[in-house]
Amino acid sequence: MKYRTKLWTSISAAALIAASSAVAGVAAPSAGEGAGNGSHADALQDKQASGTFLMAAAGEGEGEGEGEGEGGEGGEGGEGGEGGVDPAAAAKDPALYLSALDIIRAHYLAGEAMLDVEGGRQAGGEMFAHPISEVYIDLEPVFEAQGAASFMDEMTEAVDLALSDAPVDEVKAAVRKVYAAIDATAEKAPSSDKSAAAIEAALMADMLDRAAKQYDAATGPNGSEEAWIDGYGFWKVAQQRAATLKPSLGEEHEGLAGELAKAEELFAKAYASVEKPEEAPVDTGSLLAASSRISLKTSSF
Repeated sequence: MKYRTKLWTSISAAALIAASSAVAGVAAPSAGEGAGNGSHADALQDKQASGTFLMAAAGEGEGEGEGEGEGGEGGEGGEGGEGGVDPAAAAKDPALYLSALDIIRAHYLAGEAMLDVEGGRQAGGEMFAHPISEVYIDLEPVFEAQGAASFMDEMTEAVDLALSDAPVDEVKAAVRKVYAAIDATAEKAPSSDKSAAAIEAALMADMLDRAAKQYDAATGPNGSEEAWIDGYGFWKVAQQRAATLKPSLGEEHEGLAGELAKAEELFAKAYASVEKPEEAPVDTGSLLAASSRISLKTSSF
Protein backbone atom coordinates (compact mmCIF):
# COMPACT_ATOMS: atom_id res chain seq x y z
CA MET A 1 0.00 0.00 0.00
CA LYS A 2 1.23 3.47 -0.84
CA TYR A 3 0.86 6.35 1.56
CA ARG A 4 0.95 10.10 1.42
CA THR A 5 1.63 12.00 4.59
CA LYS A 6 -0.47 14.77 6.05
CA LEU A 7 0.92 16.58 9.08
CA TRP A 8 -1.45 18.53 11.29
CA THR A 9 0.25 21.28 13.24
CA SER A 10 -3.03 22.49 14.74
CA ILE A 11 -5.62 20.70 16.84
CA SER A 12 -6.70 18.34 14.07
CA ALA A 13 -4.56 15.24 14.72
CA ALA A 14 -4.95 15.37 18.47
CA ALA A 15 -8.67 16.08 18.24
CA LEU A 16 -9.26 13.25 15.80
CA ILE A 17 -7.39 10.71 17.92
CA ALA A 18 -8.96 11.95 21.16
CA ALA A 19 -12.44 11.85 19.67
CA SER A 20 -12.01 8.32 18.36
CA SER A 21 -10.60 7.16 21.69
CA ALA A 22 -13.43 8.75 23.61
CA VAL A 23 -16.06 7.10 21.45
CA ALA A 24 -14.35 3.73 21.74
CA GLY A 25 -14.57 4.09 25.50
CA VAL A 26 -10.83 4.24 26.12
CA ALA A 27 -8.37 6.94 27.02
CA ALA A 28 -6.55 8.74 24.23
CA PRO A 29 -3.47 6.68 23.29
CA SER A 30 -0.14 7.92 24.51
CA ALA A 31 3.12 7.44 22.65
CA GLY A 32 4.20 3.83 22.67
CA GLU A 33 0.77 2.34 23.41
CA GLY A 34 0.06 -0.14 20.67
CA ALA A 35 -2.20 -3.00 21.64
CA GLY A 36 -5.32 -2.68 19.49
CA ASN A 37 -8.82 -3.85 20.19
CA GLY A 38 -10.51 -3.13 16.87
CA SER A 39 -11.79 0.29 17.98
CA HIS A 40 -11.99 3.54 16.04
CA ALA A 41 -8.98 4.69 18.02
CA ASP A 42 -6.90 1.75 16.82
CA ALA A 43 -7.75 2.50 13.20
CA LEU A 44 -6.34 5.97 13.67
CA GLN A 45 -3.42 4.91 15.82
CA ASP A 46 -2.33 2.41 13.18
CA LYS A 47 -1.98 5.27 10.72
CA GLN A 48 -0.18 7.55 13.15
CA ALA A 49 3.61 7.66 13.44
CA SER A 50 5.90 10.23 15.08
CA GLY A 51 3.16 12.83 15.25
CA THR A 52 2.32 12.32 11.60
CA PHE A 53 -0.98 11.03 10.28
CA LEU A 54 -0.54 8.62 7.39
CA MET A 55 -3.40 8.50 4.93
CA ALA A 56 -3.84 5.58 2.58
CA ALA A 57 -3.55 6.99 -0.91
CA ALA A 58 -3.99 3.70 -2.72
CA GLY A 59 -5.25 0.37 -1.46
CA GLU A 60 -5.15 -3.26 -2.44
CA GLY A 61 -8.31 -4.16 -0.56
CA GLU A 62 -6.51 -3.54 2.73
CA GLY A 63 -8.89 -0.95 4.17
CA GLU A 64 -11.48 -1.36 6.89
CA GLY A 65 -13.92 -2.75 4.37
CA GLU A 66 -11.71 -5.76 3.59
CA GLY A 67 -13.32 -9.06 4.31
CA GLU A 68 -16.75 -7.55 4.83
CA GLY A 69 -18.14 -8.30 1.39
CA GLU A 70 -19.21 -5.86 -1.27
CA GLY A 71 -22.19 -4.69 0.73
CA GLY A 72 -20.03 -3.91 3.73
CA GLU A 73 -22.58 -5.45 6.03
CA GLY A 74 -20.19 -6.71 8.68
CA GLY A 75 -20.29 -4.93 11.99
CA GLU A 76 -17.30 -3.02 13.31
CA GLY A 77 -16.26 -3.16 16.94
CA GLY A 78 -19.46 -5.03 17.77
CA GLU A 79 -21.70 -2.37 16.24
CA GLY A 80 -24.07 -3.84 13.66
CA GLY A 81 -24.48 -1.83 10.49
CA GLU A 82 -21.16 -0.02 10.86
CA GLY A 83 -19.29 -2.01 8.21
CA GLY A 84 -17.13 -0.25 5.67
CA VAL A 85 -17.08 -0.28 1.86
CA ASP A 86 -14.54 -2.15 -0.24
CA PRO A 87 -12.58 0.52 -2.19
CA ALA A 88 -11.87 -1.75 -5.15
CA ALA A 89 -15.56 -2.59 -5.53
CA ALA A 90 -16.62 1.02 -5.01
CA ALA A 91 -14.40 2.11 -7.88
CA LYS A 92 -16.60 0.10 -10.26
CA ASP A 93 -20.04 0.12 -8.63
CA PRO A 94 -21.87 3.46 -8.28
CA ALA A 95 -24.10 2.08 -5.52
CA LEU A 96 -21.09 1.16 -3.38
CA TYR A 97 -19.30 4.41 -4.24
CA LEU A 98 -22.36 6.42 -3.17
CA SER A 99 -22.90 4.20 -0.14
CA ALA A 100 -19.49 5.26 1.17
CA LEU A 101 -20.56 8.89 0.83
CA ASP A 102 -23.86 8.09 2.52
CA ILE A 103 -22.01 6.69 5.53
CA ILE A 104 -20.01 9.91 5.79
CA ARG A 105 -23.15 12.03 5.41
CA ALA A 106 -24.94 9.97 8.07
CA HIS A 107 -22.26 10.72 10.63
CA TYR A 108 -22.42 14.43 9.86
CA LEU A 109 -26.21 14.55 10.02
CA ALA A 110 -26.09 12.80 13.40
CA GLY A 111 -23.23 14.96 14.64
CA GLU A 112 -24.99 18.13 13.57
CA ALA A 113 -28.13 17.04 15.44
CA MET A 114 -26.02 16.48 18.56
CA LEU A 115 -24.83 20.09 18.43
CA ASP A 116 -28.37 21.12 19.41
CA VAL A 117 -28.48 18.73 22.37
CA GLU A 118 -27.45 20.07 25.74
CA GLY A 119 -24.04 18.59 26.49
CA GLY A 120 -23.87 17.03 23.04
CA ARG A 121 -21.03 19.11 21.64
CA GLN A 122 -18.35 16.47 22.28
CA ALA A 123 -20.44 13.68 20.79
CA GLY A 124 -21.09 15.84 17.74
CA GLY A 125 -17.38 16.34 17.16
CA GLU A 126 -16.76 12.64 17.62
CA MET A 127 -19.36 11.83 14.97
CA PHE A 128 -17.61 14.17 12.54
CA ALA A 129 -14.32 12.39 13.24
CA HIS A 130 -15.56 8.81 12.77
CA PRO A 131 -15.95 8.62 8.98
CA ILE A 132 -12.49 10.03 8.37
CA SER A 133 -10.90 6.86 9.69
CA GLU A 134 -13.81 4.49 8.98
CA VAL A 135 -14.42 5.45 5.36
CA TYR A 136 -12.69 8.43 3.86
CA ILE A 137 -9.04 7.44 4.24
CA ASP A 138 -9.54 4.22 2.30
CA LEU A 139 -11.93 5.69 -0.26
CA GLU A 140 -10.09 8.95 -1.00
CA PRO A 141 -8.01 7.36 -3.80
CA VAL A 142 -11.22 6.14 -5.42
CA PHE A 143 -12.84 9.57 -5.21
CA GLU A 144 -9.77 11.26 -6.63
CA ALA A 145 -9.47 8.70 -9.44
CA GLN A 146 -13.00 9.68 -10.44
CA GLY A 147 -11.94 13.31 -10.62
CA ALA A 148 -13.40 14.44 -7.29
CA ALA A 149 -11.52 16.92 -5.13
CA SER A 150 -10.27 15.89 -1.70
CA PHE A 151 -12.44 17.08 1.17
CA MET A 152 -10.28 15.94 4.08
CA ASP A 153 -9.68 19.57 5.07
CA GLU A 154 -13.40 20.31 5.20
CA MET A 155 -13.98 17.36 7.51
CA THR A 156 -11.09 18.12 9.83
CA GLU A 157 -12.23 21.73 10.06
CA ALA A 158 -15.64 20.56 11.27
CA VAL A 159 -13.96 18.29 13.83
CA ASP A 160 -11.69 21.06 15.06
CA LEU A 161 -14.48 23.59 15.41
CA ALA A 162 -16.87 21.17 17.08
CA LEU A 163 -14.30 20.11 19.68
CA SER A 164 -13.25 23.68 20.42
CA ASP A 165 -15.16 26.69 21.70
CA ALA A 166 -16.25 27.83 18.24
CA PRO A 167 -19.83 29.14 17.99
CA VAL A 168 -22.37 26.51 16.93
CA ASP A 169 -23.30 28.55 13.85
CA GLU A 170 -19.66 28.44 12.76
CA VAL A 171 -19.52 24.67 13.26
CA LYS A 172 -22.70 24.19 11.25
CA ALA A 173 -21.29 26.35 8.46
CA ALA A 174 -18.29 24.02 8.32
CA VAL A 175 -20.64 21.03 8.23
CA ARG A 176 -22.47 22.54 5.26
CA LYS A 177 -19.15 22.65 3.43
CA VAL A 178 -18.80 18.91 4.03
CA TYR A 179 -22.29 18.28 2.64
CA ALA A 180 -21.42 20.33 -0.44
CA ALA A 181 -18.21 18.34 -0.91
CA ILE A 182 -20.11 15.06 -0.56
CA ASP A 183 -22.60 16.22 -3.20
CA ALA A 184 -19.80 17.20 -5.56
CA THR A 185 -18.05 13.88 -5.04
CA ALA A 186 -21.32 12.01 -5.65
CA GLU A 187 -21.54 13.59 -9.09
CA LYS A 188 -18.33 11.76 -10.00
CA ALA A 189 -19.72 8.28 -9.29
CA PRO A 190 -18.68 5.58 -11.79
CA SER A 191 -21.09 4.82 -14.60
CA SER A 192 -23.34 1.76 -14.61
CA ASP A 193 -26.02 0.01 -16.61
CA LYS A 194 -28.29 0.25 -13.56
CA SER A 195 -31.07 2.82 -13.65
CA ALA A 196 -30.98 5.84 -11.36
CA ALA A 197 -34.03 4.47 -9.54
CA ALA A 198 -32.38 1.09 -9.01
CA ILE A 199 -29.30 2.73 -7.51
CA GLU A 200 -31.43 4.99 -5.33
CA ALA A 201 -33.44 2.01 -4.10
CA ALA A 202 -30.29 0.04 -3.26
CA LEU A 203 -28.84 2.97 -1.35
CA MET A 204 -32.05 3.53 0.60
CA ALA A 205 -32.28 -0.18 1.49
CA ASP A 206 -28.65 -0.17 2.64
CA MET A 207 -29.19 2.81 4.94
CA LEU A 208 -32.35 1.30 6.43
CA ASP A 209 -30.48 -1.94 7.03
CA ARG A 210 -27.67 -0.10 8.80
CA ALA A 211 -30.13 1.95 10.86
CA ALA A 212 -31.98 -1.19 11.96
CA LYS A 213 -28.77 -2.98 12.92
CA GLN A 214 -27.51 0.01 14.89
CA TYR A 215 -30.85 0.21 16.68
CA ASP A 216 -30.44 -3.44 17.60
CA ALA A 217 -26.91 -2.78 18.86
CA ALA A 218 -27.95 0.35 20.77
CA THR A 219 -30.91 -1.21 22.55
CA GLY A 220 -29.24 -4.51 23.41
CA PRO A 221 -27.79 -5.46 26.81
CA ASN A 222 -24.56 -3.59 26.10
CA GLY A 223 -26.16 -0.87 23.99
CA SER A 224 -24.26 2.37 23.57
CA GLU A 225 -25.10 5.99 22.92
CA GLU A 226 -22.69 5.91 19.97
CA ALA A 227 -24.58 3.11 18.23
CA TRP A 228 -27.84 5.00 18.70
CA ILE A 229 -26.47 8.23 17.24
CA ASP A 230 -24.97 6.33 14.31
CA GLY A 231 -28.31 4.67 13.66
CA TYR A 232 -30.09 8.01 13.77
CA GLY A 233 -27.75 9.32 11.08
CA PHE A 234 -28.32 6.28 8.86
CA TRP A 235 -32.06 6.72 9.22
CA LYS A 236 -31.86 10.39 8.22
CA VAL A 237 -29.95 9.49 5.05
CA ALA A 238 -32.48 6.74 4.32
CA GLN A 239 -35.23 9.37 4.62
CA GLN A 240 -33.48 11.56 2.07
CA ARG A 241 -33.03 8.64 -0.31
CA ALA A 242 -36.68 7.62 0.09
CA ALA A 243 -37.85 11.15 -0.73
CA THR A 244 -35.87 11.02 -3.98
CA LEU A 245 -37.03 7.52 -4.86
CA LYS A 246 -40.79 7.72 -4.16
CA PRO A 247 -41.75 9.97 -7.11
CA SER A 248 -40.33 7.36 -9.51
CA LEU A 249 -42.31 4.44 -8.05
CA GLY A 250 -45.14 3.65 -10.43
CA GLU A 251 -47.61 0.76 -10.48
CA GLU A 252 -44.78 -1.65 -11.20
CA HIS A 253 -43.35 -0.98 -7.75
CA GLU A 254 -46.58 -0.40 -5.86
CA GLY A 255 -45.62 -3.08 -3.34
CA LEU A 256 -42.37 -1.29 -2.52
CA ALA A 257 -44.19 2.00 -2.09
CA GLY A 258 -46.53 0.40 0.41
CA GLU A 259 -43.75 -1.25 2.40
CA LEU A 260 -41.76 1.97 2.33
CA ALA A 261 -44.63 3.96 3.80
CA LYS A 262 -44.91 1.49 6.67
CA ALA A 263 -41.14 1.43 7.21
CA GLU A 264 -40.87 5.21 7.28
CA GLU A 265 -43.55 5.45 9.94
CA LEU A 266 -41.86 2.77 12.02
CA PHE A 267 -38.33 4.16 11.74
CA ALA A 268 -39.53 7.71 12.44
CA LYS A 269 -41.07 6.48 15.68
CA ALA A 270 -37.94 4.49 16.56
CA TYR A 271 -35.56 7.37 15.90
CA ALA A 272 -37.76 10.24 17.05
CA SER A 273 -34.69 11.88 18.57
CA VAL A 274 -30.93 11.74 18.22
CA GLU A 275 -30.85 11.26 22.00
CA LYS A 276 -31.15 7.67 23.10
CA PRO A 277 -34.31 7.16 25.21
CA GLU A 278 -34.36 5.14 28.40
CA GLU A 279 -36.64 2.57 26.82
CA ALA A 280 -36.72 1.42 23.20
CA PRO A 281 -39.78 2.99 21.53
CA VAL A 282 -40.05 0.22 18.93
CA ASP A 283 -39.38 -3.50 19.00
CA THR A 284 -36.05 -4.28 17.37
CA GLY A 285 -37.44 -7.24 15.47
CA SER A 286 -40.03 -5.08 13.73
CA LEU A 287 -37.34 -2.72 12.44
CA LEU A 288 -35.16 -5.54 11.19
CA ALA A 289 -38.16 -7.19 9.53
CA ALA A 290 -39.22 -3.93 7.85
CA SER A 291 -35.69 -3.42 6.60
CA SER A 292 -35.60 -6.96 5.21
CA ARG A 293 -38.87 -6.46 3.37
CA ILE A 294 -37.54 -3.25 1.80
CA SER A 295 -34.37 -5.03 0.69
CA LEU A 296 -36.44 -7.79 -0.87
CA LYS A 297 -38.69 -5.35 -2.70
CA THR A 298 -35.82 -3.19 -4.00
CA SER A 299 -34.15 -6.25 -5.50
CA SER A 300 -36.88 -6.20 -8.16
CA PHE A 301 -35.34 -3.17 -9.89
